[in-house]
Amino acid sequence: MREHHDDDSQLTPLLARGARLLRDEPRVRDAWRDALVDRVAREAAPVRSGSPSPRVRLSIPMAIAAGLACALIGGAAATVVQSRSRPRVEAAVAANTMLLPVRFSVVAPNASTVSVVGDFNHWNPTRLPMRRSADGRVWEVEVRLPLGRYNYALFIDGKVAPDPAAPRAGDDDFGSPNSVLMVRGS
Repeated sequence: MREHHDDDSQLTPLLARGARLLRDEPRVRDAWRDALVDRVAREAAPVRSGSPSPRVRLSIPMAIAAGLACALIGGAAATVVQSRSRPRVEAAVAANTMLLPVRFSVVAPNASTVSVVGDFNHWNPTRLPMRRSADGRVWEVEVRLPLGRYNYALFIDGKVAPDPAAPRAGDDDFGSPNSVLMVRGS
């Protein structure tokens, strides 16, 4: 603990008086202190059944019952909300499950392997390999995709390249340019 010096001679009279007040122990009336100690002891004591308490206390069965009631009320509310919005959700799901044929092709006569990577196949170069056409110049593959907007690229001999026949989506997070595909209904 740090020692303090009572030399207040260098302080202004007002600061010296404040320093003295801070050093003095506060005076508390005995009756007030006793009443405070009794109140803390009463509130900290374990609750006995049947004894009055200023705080609300729940027994374990009451807490379980309250939790079950909240779960039932929440489940009923969710069911009502879901049943009111179900027709719109089902219509949206039905529209998105329509698969349309999409043909990818690229002229790459010198390539040994070509595939399509994109949002629709988790950018996996083994999922959509393209086949070389009979003349050996064009690589093609046809897939069926749901309606939507997709970023994609071509994977030619182990390197990612944008589709030269499609609009650009800009660079991805890895610095590679991507192409954009819009699959729309008629």
